[in-house]
Amino acid sequence: MSQEEPNYSQSVFNQENAVNPMGLLFDEEWLRKGVEAEDKVGGNIGAGLDWGSAFGSLMGNLELWGRFTTLRISLNREVRLLLNNWNLGTATKIAVIAARERILEKFRLPTPEVREYILATLEDDEFYGEEFISNREILRELLGVLLKQEDWETIAAVAADSLKKEIIHQAVGEKISA
Repeated sequence: MSQEEPNYSQSVFNQENAVNPMGLLFDEEWLRKGVEAEDKVGGNIGAGLDWGSAFGSLMGNLELWGRFTTLRISLNREVRLLLNNWNLGTATKIAVIAARERILEKFRLPTPEVREYILATLEDDEFYGEEFISNREILRELLGVLLKQEDWETIAAVAADSLKKEIIHQAVGEKISA
């Protein structure tokens, strides 16, 4: 078999995961191969989260990876609850989307301070007994570490632009302006 022709099992593996790529997160064989591939090149391949040397140990530990997922989902939920409480009207949905994008960006390229805080949170057993982290104080504290003033300014600008477009759309649609 030539190098250009993938074997049958690899082809089936790729097809199955193309349909459900999230399945890879729970596939121990895939995680093991990912860690081996990084070891071969002497570090992080860089296709995803930029955690440096800490990423291999994060992905190699399924419990820690599960906690990481729970933390990210809990933060997304918390930022949605927070923005809903601010009564932003139609701009709420786009503000939540923008905030979630900023959070994901911080998770992908964490500063040393953010990485340290996330790892400390991941190691604290008391937060991971439920589907979501219920300690909202910890989540708000972590949001404060993740989202700085410039992040909130970006979120506000995106929400304001969305609201502006909605107002113009409504006004034109109802023929209010001439």
